[in-house]
Amino acid sequence: MSGPTPVDVERIRSLLNRGDVAFDDYQDCELVVPTTNAVYFWNTSNPQILQLRGQWRGVAGDDRQFGALAEQVAQCNATRTGPKAFLAPLDDGLRYGLVAECNAVAISGLTEDQLSCFCETSMGMIMSFFHDIEEALPELVTWEDAPRAIADPAEGAAAPVRRAGGAR
Repeated sequence: MSGPTPVDVERIRSLLNRGDVAFDDYQDCELVVPTTNAVYFWNTSNPQILQLRGQWRGVAGDDRQFGALAEQVAQCNATRTGPKAFLAPLDDGLRYGLVAECNAVAISGLTEDQLSCFCETSMGMIMSFFHDIEEALPELVTWEDAPRAIADPAEGAAAPVRRAGGAR
């Protein structure tokens, strides 16, 4: 068994390739993974922290919806060990999106087993939370159950999806 090694975007790229996951580059040190109900961001910009952040596709467009989402966020943060959830304003400043994230301290790096476990555990926690939101607030589920292009959640703009290995 090899020891911990630093976590960088290339290690995440390799992990996603092994899992045959569709992804693309998003920003420096960050990869994006689209799914039907959310967009996930693997952020390695801080060498001491590995972050998996999910942006749910549902949007709170009015005060009632915002309040309902805020209640779900408070419940999540009060009862679950993860993910950390919060509401973030979208680019228009009028609507809010739901974000959930998990972080791993990686000061000394992570082993392959630790990286794989973080991926599985974090994805599972975030996906479970989003599923519970969809059950509690079905009126905010406005997407179809079909594969989606990678989108900027704030703008709805789509870009081509890159399959594992980087081919478009």
